[in-house]
Amino acid sequence: MKLLLVDDHPLFGVGFAHALTQAREGLSVVTALTLQQGLAAAASLPDLDVVLIDYRLAGDDGLEGLRRFGSAHPLVARVLISGLEEPSLLQRARLAGAAGFLGKSLTIDQMLSALDCVCQGGECFDVKPSKGHDKGLTPTARQLEVLRLLVQGLPNKRIALELGIAERTVKLHVTALLDMLGARNRTHLLVRARETGLI
Repeated sequence: MKLLLVDDHPLFGVGFAHALTQAREGLSVVTALTLQQGLAAAASLPDLDVVLIDYRLAGDDGLEGLRRFGSAHPLVARVLISGLEEPSLLQRARLAGAAGFLGKSLTIDQMLSALDCVCQGGECFDVKPSKGHDKGLTPTARQLEVLRLLVQGLPNKRIALELGIAERTVKLHVTALLDMLGARNRTHLLVRARETGLI
């Protein structure tokens, strides 16, 4: 997963990037202090998955930033990040084109869970997202395809080839399924999938 954080507080940016990269192997975070820097950075990152934009940027509005990123980079998922965790702001972020909202009080695990959801094409506007299996969520069509191939015993690389997607995307889908069904590992995932009638 490759992220771009646009936040005008350097210490938060450095701390956020360090915490996420320590918590998830293979994740990378590029930081920018202004909207203009962020737009320029995104133009040089063809494999960018998500841009996170702070609501209160010096000289810029984060909601306007969401709209500008949507115009310039429509294929990159956009997420608003803020210390102001109010339902009205979540709604405004959604209207501005965001796929999600992250409150700065969230734990790193909660942030990663929300980012996984967004990377898989979903939306996450919970101020404090809970585990998927606690919310009764159902897998997406793509996740069910991944699950079907997992049942056949295929490794991530083969699944990626079968579905025509990147191997890292397969890993994200597997992680989401593990979280959604409360499974400890792949073997337990198949057990839980049978118990819940998914396979």
